[in-house]
Amino acid sequence: MRDFASLFGSQYQTIFGGSPSCAGGSLGGSSSGSSSSGDCCSSSGGGGSSGTSQRRRSVSLGPFRRRIRSEFSLLDYFFHQPKHGRHTRYPNRTFMLMAAGFMFIICGALIHILDPYLLIFKWKLIFQEGSEIFNLWRTPPVDLYIKIYLFNVTNAEDFMAGRAEKMQIEEVGPYVYRELMSHDNITFNDNGTVSTRPHHPLIFQKGMSGNLREDDVFMMPNIALLSIAHVAAKQPYFIRWPINLLIRQTKVQPLERQTAREFMYGYPTTLTTLGYTFLPNWISFDKVGLIDRMYDFDDDFETFYTGETTASVSGLYDTYLGSPDLAQWNGSHCSNIRNASDGTKFKSFIEPDDQLLFFRKSMCRAQILIQNGTDYEVDGLKATKFVFEENALDNGEYDPRNKCYCRKGNCLPRGLIDVTSCYYGFPIALSYPHFLDADPKVRSHVNGSRPDPTAHRSHFMINPISGLPLELSVKFQINMVLDDLSSMAHCEKFSKLVVPALWFEIMMPGLPPTLLSRFLFYLKILPFGDQVVKHSLLAFGGILLLVAITKVSLTLSSAYSSAYRISNELRESLW
Repeated sequence: MRDFASLFGSQYQTIFGGSPSCAGGSLGGSSSGSSSSGDCCSSSGGGGSSGTSQRRRSVSLGPFRRRIRSEFSLLDYFFHQPKHGRHTRYPNRTFMLMAAGFMFIICGALIHILDPYLLIFKWKLIFQEGSEIFNLWRTPPVDLYIKIYLFNVTNAEDFMAGRAEKMQIEEVGPYVYRELMSHDNITFNDNGTVSTRPHHPLIFQKGMSGNLREDDVFMMPNIALLSIAHVAAKQPYFIRWPINLLIRQTKVQPLERQTAREFMYGYPTTLTTLGYTFLPNWISFDKVGLIDRMYDFDDDFETFYTGETTASVSGLYDTYLGSPDLAQWNGSHCSNIRNASDGTKFKSFIEPDDQLLFFRKSMCRAQILIQNGTDYEVDGLKATKFVFEENALDNGEYDPRNKCYCRKGNCLPRGLIDVTSCYYGFPIALSYPHFLDADPKVRSHVNGSRPDPTAHRSHFMINPISGLPLELSVKFQINMVLDDLSSMAHCEKFSKLVVPALWFEIMMPGLPPTLLSRFLFYLKILPFGDQVVKHSLLAFGGILLLVAITKVSLTLSSAYSSAYRISNELRESLW
């Protein structure tokens, strides 16, 4: 406004020879201002003062002054002028558009910065009594199965008679059982953990086992005899003698006919009955079955994180049997189970370089899981594929860290892990099915092993945000690793042999429909809705702000054009 007043004042001075202040006073003053202006001009005038006054009066500047003021009050543009003497000024539409635009942009920015979906999701991960995630962990409503494949010895008579150099094995299976996993006797602790006792009953699935029945009979190793012979062979003669006498009297053989259920769950024998009676510190049971021992959780107790301090570790191990380390191993690399998963839930918010831990009692250790670098989609949910690390069953030959898996300084060949301590002193070692990735010398002990990387490798499909397992397949083989048994009756042919007993697959083919739909909503629909709301707010706010700025720009442009036109009209009128 002052610039335009100065402009008009300059024009006025040019025409009448007066000072700019006089012109400015004429343009901007009231009736009193006009009087003082006249005094100023009269002081500078001479004899032509009467002519000049007459000429000044002939030009009426009031309409121009009112038009300039009405066009260039920017504040007035955003507010309606008071009407009928009221002093309140109301914001007009342009101001409301601009305010709404700023508000929407700020809301969108706050959603982006604070990420309310992530905050709510982290809160949902915390274990609390009655919470959704806690109930899912306590009794997972998933279809969890264990498939068991037995090894039938087809040339038992020839091998025992010395007519065959090696045993010929034949895979039989799968015998499918459903595992009803649950966490019982739950206690919440004050340090952000929850203690529980695991429960894993198995139910035979006839429909999934084909034509196989639990009463099928096969020729298989006598686990009780070979285990007792393995231990007794290291004892002095006066201990071995009565055991050998008992073996001869009972006529028990290292290979005998057993039903599938007897081999998996055990059956009473003379040897186990005597061992249970006279050696209760070693044999605390009256029957020997590999699956029965593998799923014996009666004395176990575990502690898991609730996620109270760090939401991402909820559902992961804090301790097993009161310790974060397994007693059978030395060195943290081999003994640590802290932050491992039992397969119910893995770490949440998995980063691209993260490694995971998986622990089951039957494995006797926590296995390191590594990403294969490829993202998948399982039933509509994003999944990252994890596998066991390379050389996981190495005993230090390729990975020096694995030296701690050598029990009492005795390192088994590559591909075998000694788990004697977890199977009640039985000479048991784990391998991958059919000795996959094992030392070729191990496979040479028997005929019939057919390792297949496609069929015998384990994998885990895990949602990287929630840590939810979408698909599991964990495969191991149970073997007997026997020392020199030449001094034990009926067992001489098994000296220094690795005898495959069975292999199993713990598997979850996918989430049930009810659970899948729930997690599709949590992990796909809600995040998409969050992004839609955030970007919609930013876009809508930007559009409103752009419209408001455009309206202001157009109005100001029109105002400047009007001012220029007024200036020209004023110049023409004055001339």
